[in-house]
Amino acid sequence: MDVRTTGQRARRSGRAEMHHCHGQAAISLLFFLFAGALFALPFARKPDAPAWGREDLTRNTGIARDFTLEQDITYAGEVIDAGFAGELRTLVEESSETYFGMRSDWLIDRGILEIDRLPAGRRAYETECSGCHGRIGDGAGPAATFLHPRPRNFRKGAYKFTTTSTGMRPKRSDLFGTITRGLAGSAMPSFRLLNEERRHDIVEYVRFLGMKGEFEHMLVTIATDEEELPDPEEYANLVADRWDPDKLISTFPGAPETPRTAESIARGRELYFDHSRANCVSCHGSEGKGDGAAVTGSMEVTNGFGEDVTVEGIYDDWGYRMFPRDFSSGVFRAGQEGKDLYITVATGIGGTPMGSFSGVLSPEEIWDLIHFVQSLGEGGGQ
Repeated sequence: MDVRTTGQRARRSGRAEMHHCHGQAAISLLFFLFAGALFALPFARKPDAPAWGREDLTRNTGIARDFTLEQDITYAGEVIDAGFAGELRTLVEESSETYFGMRSDWLIDRGILEIDRLPAGRRAYETECSGCHGRIGDGAGPAATFLHPRPRNFRKGAYKFTTTSTGMRPKRSDLFGTITRGLAGSAMPSFRLLNEERRHDIVEYVRFLGMKGEFEHMLVTIATDEEELPDPEEYANLVADRWDPDKLISTFPGAPETPRTAESIARGRELYFDHSRANCVSCHGSEGKGDGAAVTGSMEVTNGFGEDVTVEGIYDDWGYRMFPRDFSSGVFRAGQEGKDLYITVATGIGGTPMGSFSGVLSPEEIWDLIHFVQSLGEGGGQ
C-alpha cells in the first residue's frame, strides 16, 4: 500500500515538473520572438527620406554670413533692381553649365579635373557625404543643423586642413587624407573602409563642387559690387587657375622635426604665451583647454548685412560661433603626429581665426611650439 502511494506521488510529481518545464520553454520562446521582432522592426519599416526641404534653423545665425546663392542673387536685386537679378540668375545658370558642367568641353580642355571620375564620385558623394555637406556642397545637408562644428561649405574656396600655402586650394592628397582619416572630435568619420577608388572619386567630385560653387558666388559678388554683369570666362579662368594642381605649393616640410627636449618645450611655452608672437593663450587658454579670453569675451563685428553688432566669443568666416581645440585632451582634428600639427600651425585653418604662422615663426620655433602643445595633452604644460 505504501509502495503504490509512493509511486503515484512520484508520477504526479514528474508530470508537474514536465508541465513546469514546458511552461518555462513557452515563456522563453515568447521572449525570444518578442526580442527578434524588436530587432527586425527597424529594418522592416520603410526608411525615412532625408529632410532636404526642412528649414535649417541654425543657418545664418550668429553674425550671418552663410548665404545661399539664391539669397545672394536676391540681395543683388534689392540693392540694384529686380530686372538685374533676373539677368544675373540667367547668366549664372548658363555660364556655370558652360564652364563647370560635369561634361563641359571647356573644363575638359583645362585638364584640372579627372572628368571620368565625376559620375562615380557623384554617386558616392550623395551616398556618403551629402547628408551633412549637402547635395551641392554648401554644408547644409539635413544633418547639418544638429552638428557642431557645422560641416564644411565647399563652395566658398576655404578648406580647413591643407598642406598648401595660406589661401591656396587643397591638393588631392589633402582631401584624400581627410576623407580617409576623418576629423577627430567632430562628426566627420573615417572612411578608411570605403574602397580606395571610391575615395579618390569623392575627392574629385568635391573638387568639382568647390570650383563650381566658387565660380557661381564670384559672379554674383562681382556683379553686385560693380552693378553690371561680369565676363564669365574671365572668372572661370581665375577659378581654374586657383585649382590647378600644378600651381599649388606645399608648406611642409619647412624643416625636419627638432629633438623634443625640456628646453624645446620651454621655448614653445614662451611662444605660446607671447602676445606679440604666437599668442596661442588668447584663444586656447593658459592650460590649453580652449577657454582663452577671446572665447569668453565680446567684440564688435560687422555681420553679413553690413550691420555692426556685438557678439560673444569667436566666429568662423560663415558667421558660426566656434570653440578652439582643447589641447589638454590630447586629441587633434587633423592628426596626432608631429607632421600633422606642423602643417596646421604653419598653414593655419582656412575659414577660421586660426591664421598661418609660417611667416611669423621660424620652422624651428614651430616645432618648439608643437612640443609644448603636445605636452599639454600629457599634463606637462604647467
